[in-house]
Amino acid sequence: MGVRFGWVMVWALLFAATVASAQESPLHAIEHAEAVRSDWETITPPDEGWLAVPIPDFSNRHWRNFNGVVWYRMEWEQADPAQDTGLVIEHLNMAGAVYVNGTLLLRDASLVEPLSRMWKVPRYLSLAPPLLKAGRNTLLVRLSALDQYGPRVGRISVGEAAAAYALYERYKLLRVDLLEYTFAVDATLGVFFLTLWLMRRGEVAFGWYGLSTLLWLGYQINFIATSPWPFSRNETWASVNACFLTLFVGAYAVFVLRFCERRWPRAESAMWATIAIAVAVMLSLPEGASDPYRVKLIIATGAFGLTANVLLLSLTWRDKRLEPRLLCVAAWLYLVAGTHDLLAFRRIFFTSDDYYTDATAFVNTLCIAAVLAWRYARSLDRIEQFNVRLHNDVAAARNELAENLKHQHEIEMTHARLGERLNLVRDLHDGLGGSLLGSIAAIEHAPEKLSAPYLLKLLRGLRDELRLIVDTAIIEPAGEASALVEQLAPLRHRMSRLLEASGIACRWDLSGIDALVVTSAQTLDVLRFVQEALTNVLKHSGACEACIGLHASDAGLSIEVCDNGGGLGDTPGQGAGLRSMQMRAQRLGGRFAFSSNPGETRVAIVGALAATP
Repeated sequence: MGVRFGWVMVWALLFAATVASAQESPLHAIEHAEAVRSDWETITPPDEGWLAVPIPDFSNRHWRNFNGVVWYRMEWEQADPAQDTGLVIEHLNMAGAVYVNGTLLLRDASLVEPLSRMWKVPRYLSLAPPLLKAGRNTLLVRLSALDQYGPRVGRISVGEAAAAYALYERYKLLRVDLLEYTFAVDATLGVFFLTLWLMRRGEVAFGWYGLSTLLWLGYQINFIATSPWPFSRNETWASVNACFLTLFVGAYAVFVLRFCERRWPRAESAMWATIAIAVAVMLSLPEGASDPYRVKLIIATGAFGLTANVLLLSLTWRDKRLEPRLLCVAAWLYLVAGTHDLLAFRRIFFTSDDYYTDATAFVNTLCIAAVLAWRYARSLDRIEQFNVRLHNDVAAARNELAENLKHQHEIEMTHARLGERLNLVRDLHDGLGGSLLGSIAAIEHAPEKLSAPYLLKLLRGLRDELRLIVDTAIIEPAGEASALVEQLAPLRHRMSRLLEASGIACRWDLSGIDALVVTSAQTLDVLRFVQEALTNVLKHSGACEACIGLHASDAGLSIEVCDNGGGLGDTPGQGAGLRSMQMRAQRLGGRFAFSSNPGETRVAIVGALAATP
């Protein structure tokens, strides 16, 4: 039967070892007694009506539908009253008191409703020598018996104290410690599964299983509680307990459907409506009238639980995966244990009050935990495989990106070369070209002055212009800053001479540029703009007067070149010179302005270098 069958076998072996050990130990098992019944208020047993009964014994074998007190009287022979002697009672259902030779040795807290719930607790009594006598000794047990709860006296053994206490420890392990342990494990795993569902809403099956586990604990606490609190009667305890069992079976059935990836909305709605009605009726019945209904509800709920496990087997029997097979093992064990418990509950074939469904629930929880661990292990495998694929994909993407960056770098280098060539062309046009045109204009205007010194000055001016272009091309990438007024002085001197040589009077108006520091590229743009504008005056204007103004303020640098010639007849965007000036204005961050009319031509940059202090 797999893991669950192995668990049941462990329990069976423990019970067998307990019995075998008891038989081999120096203990005397009391197997016969006399029993008599009385009402709740009787504090001493009646004198008449005693029946011979076996031990262990169910009192409702002799008195059906009886609720009251049952007295058991037993005797044993004590050879040595001075020997350390122990008395072990497997359990008393529901509560009781124990007398030895007329002396009260044990009494549960409450022997009438609300009864102490000591029905699962083994008892050990140390019999001191004054209590015992040589020969026949009498043991009297008062049992508070409720017919619906299987009133019973368990196995009773008396003998050597150490052996008796060892037997008590084994009883306690099986009947108390293991139940408390499984309760704690189920509670922990139930909370864990619900938390898992809250964090991963897609794990609906685990959420339903966590809920069903916590509902099962509401039923299982019946086996470990020793106090009637918070209820006033055991009847109420049993009713609430039956409601938890019913809700558990409903939640477990939904878990089966979700685990098998099924949704049956109509059937589920009908099931929950039936459960709600059954629970409401159970809780609304008055005291004294709930027991018959509770019995029927437990039988119906148990049968439905068995049906849910049959459904699980039918939906997964062809599935070869490990997870369904683990649950199939649990389902088979549920069927075996549940069938036994139902028959034992109705006293059919089985007369023991030992129920095994609680143990199978614990094994079922372990199976679910194993399913979760299996899924976790598979998820880790998928994550590791994904990490490997991701690493490979990242490496491939990195290589591809490197190739793209290399290609992009090559393109940018090509563009940079083209840009440098274009800048060189503009500088040659605006600088050296302007100087050549100015020199040609000077020669044409006064050829008679062409002396050797004069020509030498012109050639030196062209040399200086070429040197300026070369030096600017070299230092421009460094972007070193310098005072604009210092860079403007040579151009002002040279262009003034050229204009005056051509008969054009020039007037320079400078303000605020003494402290203006700009980069070499910005200096070159300013100088080229002024040079190109004055070259146009020399070449095209026919003017006799030119005004050059450079003004720096908080609003930026303004550059203006005006003449009184006949006009260029040009508009922005026409001619390489104007396009070059417009581009330089853009690079300087200013607005380009141009106007040309007879008697006045004006080119300007407004608001350049606005961010420059």
